[in-house]
Amino acid sequence: MESESFRSRLLALIQKSRRALRLYNNSGSQSIVRLEGTSAELSAAQVAEWREINSLLLRKLTESADSPSTKKLVYDVFALRNEFQSLWRGSESELVQQQRELIASAERGDFIKASGLAANLVSLKARVQAGQAAHHELDLLIKRSRVVRPAAELSEEGATVLSTIELLDEQSVADNIPQPIAQPKMAVGAGKVIPLKRR
Repeated sequence: MESESFRSRLLALIQKSRRALRLYNNSGSQSIVRLEGTSAELSAAQVAEWREINSLLLRKLTESADSPSTKKLVYDVFALRNEFQSLWRGSESELVQQQRELIASAERGDFIKASGLAANLVSLKARVQAGQAAHHELDLLIKRSRVVRPAAELSEEGATVLSTIELLDEQSVADNIPQPIAQPKMAVGAGKVIPLKRR
């Protein structure tokens, strides 16, 4: 693994994230000046989501870059990529659900609720875009550096798999324990027991 190459690519991503954050700060104030009313609020909400997700990415990357251990650095980047993928997918799922609610509200003629949902959807879509972009950048960093997941992450996954196997084994053993054979019960009054005579 080319540790210096990975670290230098990570620092380049930090710089890119800083530039994007400055751009969002500037475009946010400019869009409010250009637009008025609801459009200005929606545009500000969109830019605020982009800024928030990018700030999160920048903060976590900067914290990781301070680590002297390359192994921990790589581990942190893998974990961060997974975190942003979860954020992106979770927001996307919420977006689809609220979009359906918006359509249903509009069809019912409940336009007040529909307008509230539409405003929320602007923020959700921005969050999906920002989460997807952050995941893409981290994924690209990993692929271009040709790093592999450190053993620490694999061992955690392995521990989960092993605990699942152990649970399945316990269940299997419990299922295969022979049960005591039930003795047939004689019905009351079903017949007389005749004692054997001694010879």
